[in-house]
Amino acid sequence: MRLSTVFWASAILYLITALISKTVYSDLLPGPGTAPLAYALAFLGVIAVSYRLSGKLDDSYKTKLYLAVLVVVLFPLGWWGLILALAIIGATEVIIHYEARGIESNPENARRELRIILTITVLVLFAIPIAVGAVPVLRPEARYSVFRLFYLAAGYFTVVVLSLKPDFRMFLLGEAIAIVSTFRTVGLAVALAYFLRMVQLGNPTTGIQKRRRYFIIGAVLITLLAVFVIRYYTTVQTYPGWSLGFFETLLYRPGVTYTVYERLLHLGMPWGKRGILFSTDPKGYVGSLFGRNVGYTYTIFGQPAYDFGILGLVEGAFLGMALADAERRRPTAVLSVTLMTLMVPIGVDAFFLSAMAFLAYLSVEVDVWKRSH
Repeated sequence: MRLSTVFWASAILYLITALISKTVYSDLLPGPGTAPLAYALAFLGVIAVSYRLSGKLDDSYKTKLYLAVLVVVLFPLGWWGLILALAIIGATEVIIHYEARGIESNPENARRELRIILTITVLVLFAIPIAVGAVPVLRPEARYSVFRLFYLAAGYFTVVVLSLKPDFRMFLLGEAIAIVSTFRTVGLAVALAYFLRMVQLGNPTTGIQKRRRYFIIGAVLITLLAVFVIRYYTTVQTYPGWSLGFFETLLYRPGVTYTVYERLLHLGMPWGKRGILFSTDPKGYVGSLFGRNVGYTYTIFGQPAYDFGILGLVEGAFLGMALADAERRRPTAVLSVTLMTLMVPIGVDAFFLSAMAFLAYLSVEVDVWKRSH
């Protein structure tokens, strides 16, 4: 199967769950509106059409578009954005150099040097907040400190390592980061990347004996459940008045996030406000729209609807095209599907959109290089 099937399944399941949540908790959440649902379905439809038609477009035009999106999205960061854009272009040239050395033809040792460097980076990033005592699982308030960025960076670098090779030890390290940081996003991303890479290899056992296979599957599920349980625990600690149980909270959350999207759609129509994508703190920006000083997630439909209104559907076309191009190569396919799946509940921001542009740009450039050599 195509890895993107996971994204489509998650998007449809999320919509169904959100609508059920708003019905079950009708005393806490407003009923679902027709216009937001129509926009959400249209947005997914545009992604699907663009995904299908991507192969008919010229690669040279698409690479220029991806670079243009990178520059536009990263521009609000000032010099840091320019440096990051240049670093992305440089990284592409380095990876093409790796391809020239024939590393792609040896899957067992593929990018071993890169995996070692990234693993060391993950360990350092993970160790820094722990060393200073910023441990959210013990001190929930630390989750909102600047050290959250170290945990998030460590988690996403772990996802990159897993996209290169589905190492069970790296999976456990990534889930440990999620447990200590209480970030469900990290736990989901790590588990999803590990799963997708194994499926992609066509051998879910990855050479592991059958008896151990069930142990690993069980460990993945139990570890992921532990991440959600610990996050629920910190939620109760942070909000003592929280009255919903663990499973009730799981059902309630999609309804809340979808409700945020509905509000954003009404605020952004018809032509948008252009505030979320170009904000250095998008979740905080959305929270401020609701008079709160905490971050709000807003679904994959929320940012396009608020920032660009009806024209936000064009962003869906871009995401569909980028997803199709990123799937040309194995590592970028794993990363792009992981990011697209995470965007379903969390929402699009500068990081996600620029990452999708980079993955598509990298995949197309390497593909073009291979065809010319």
